[in-house]
Amino acid sequence: MRWFVMVIAALLLITATAQALDYEKKPEIVAYIYGSSFFERGDEKNLVLVIFNDAWNEEIKYDDQKEAGFFNGREEMLFTAYDVQISLEGNEYVKVKTPEQRIPALQPMYPVNLNFLISISDSAKAGEYELSLEVTYYRINDLESFDSFSTVLPSQDIIAIKNESITGVVHYPMYNPDYYNLTGNGTRYYTYKLLNQKYELEYVMESQTIPIKIYIEEKPVRLEVLKVEGENLVGGGKGRITVTVKNLGDKTARNAYLVLDTPSGFEAQGLSVSTASAMPSGMPAGMPTGMTSIPTGMPTGMYPAMPSAGMATTVSSAKAAYYVGDLKPGDAANATFYLKINVKDGGTYPLQIKAVYLDEFGKLTESDSTTFGVEVRDAPEITVKSAESRVYVNAKGEVEVTLVSDTDLKDASVRISASSPLSVLSSEYYVGEIKAGEEFKAVFKLKASSEAKPVTYPADITLVYRSMDEYVELDPVRIGVKVNPKMEFEVVGQPSIAAGEEKVVTFVIKNVGEFEVRDATARITIVDPFSSTDDSAFIGDLKPGEAANATFKISVDRDATPKLYALNLEVKYKDAEGEWAYSEPAKAIINVTPAKPPYMLYAVIAIIVIAAIAVYLKRR
Repeated sequence: MRWFVMVIAALLLITATAQALDYEKKPEIVAYIYGSSFFERGDEKNLVLVIFNDAWNEEIKYDDQKEAGFFNGREEMLFTAYDVQISLEGNEYVKVKTPEQRIPALQPMYPVNLNFLISISDSAKAGEYELSLEVTYYRINDLESFDSFSTVLPSQDIIAIKNESITGVVHYPMYNPDYYNLTGNGTRYYTYKLLNQKYELEYVMESQTIPIKIYIEEKPVRLEVLKVEGENLVGGGKGRITVTVKNLGDKTARNAYLVLDTPSGFEAQGLSVSTASAMPSGMPAGMPTGMTSIPTGMPTGMYPAMPSAGMATTVSSAKAAYYVGDLKPGDAANATFYLKINVKDGGTYPLQIKAVYLDEFGKLTESDSTTFGVEVRDAPEITVKSAESRVYVNAKGEVEVTLVSDTDLKDASVRISASSPLSVLSSEYYVGEIKAGEEFKAVFKLKASSEAKPVTYPADITLVYRSMDEYVELDPVRIGVKVNPKMEFEVVGQPSIAAGEEKVVTFVIKNVGEFEVRDATARITIVDPFSSTDDSAFIGDLKPGEAANATFKISVDRDATPKLYALNLEVKYKDAEGEWAYSEPAKAIINVTPAKPPYMLYAVIAIIVIAAIAVYLKRR
């Protein structure tokens, strides 16, 4: 009897197994690399993997009608991978820094991108490396039970499925069951209870190991800036930098040029990068055809043209280049560049340097640019302490300017510019060496025209100094040039002369100006009713406040009206600069008195009468 029961139980088990839910193309995870799979030693980058469920509905075998009715219209539940857990395993040379990642549900045709941060060891050799992608997930294996209740709300579905699409992932009720049972073989049973339904699903766990192959390449030529030495890096000037670089790559840069790229406001002055024609054999790479040696005065290591092999990479001809030859892995090289600094403000400015070279295949290649900073000082600033003017209206004179600089300067000179009514006679004054904080003077000669007024006129002072092999102008500084009034003379005295009389008159000429005049000559302007045969009088040198006599021989018409007459008197003299100048006219007052009786004529007539009488008496 016991044997019969065992046989019946075995037959029932075989029948149940044959009638279990079965379907083709079950969930299976596929992974591949999105983007580049090539890395370099020392890299720490993201590896992007595309995770894809390769299941699709090809054929489903249901156990009974109830099972078919449950999955009808919901077949995607069978082809979805649930609770997908993904971890990327590295090795000795490739470390994975991203922990295990999970996807709640992965439907077919909805790939998901996952980022894994990997770190490549500096000791890794070039070649292929295989990583392991460990994947576990659950799939529906069977519908254990399904019960429907008679009470169905009109608005309720037969089965509650929560459809939330997040990056292609659909969440199913596996994560919100009323209860579930775990078995020791990874199978899970979830029971779901709704208002009108109760069902239980069996999930089985699947595991996969997917090989992920990456490739570690030799590092290309990569520059590290070890040291930067600057000289004369001053705003507005010209300086020089020497950059020491090291090749951190695994490859040799053959016939390499170091190319400097500058920001706005800087000009790299050196030998430009250009395409050269084929070089004769034995000539150093980069040297132009016909040049067999470095020209006199050209810095050692610098050549004016780039290698000519296959211009696969174009480099701007405006950039400065320095030839360093072959740069092997780990080797260092120095490059010197001149910088024209067109900015005025000091600070740290970014520059970039890269290598342009021939690779192992003879192809012209350039490395990535490496950024470094240079420290620039503020542009020199000059301050005007004083401006002393000895310029007079309609005369030449000196302007002495006292200045101070906040920076040591070499080979300096100061220039002045002015506009009408001032004209510049000597525009530049050489100073030479200037020490910061020490006052220095510059003297210029200017002339004020006759239209000038005794006021202060503007002028611009510009300092020029030598920076390396160029001369640099600083921004102009405005000064005021005072134009002094013309030299003034005071005429003292009021001589008298009778109408019809010729007489020597004397005036006292007094210097009421601010400087000594030399070789002065007074000249009186003769107008009616006066006339003169001697209208000039030499008075010599006069210091401020001194006076001298000036005499003139003047005649007055007999019919002149007796009164005071004012004649213009001006003085011609040599000013402080030794230049001839004329004073403003001063008034010379002459008193014309009535004509005197002609006593001489009366005397002559009397004599003639007396003589006539005497002759008459004698003849009688």
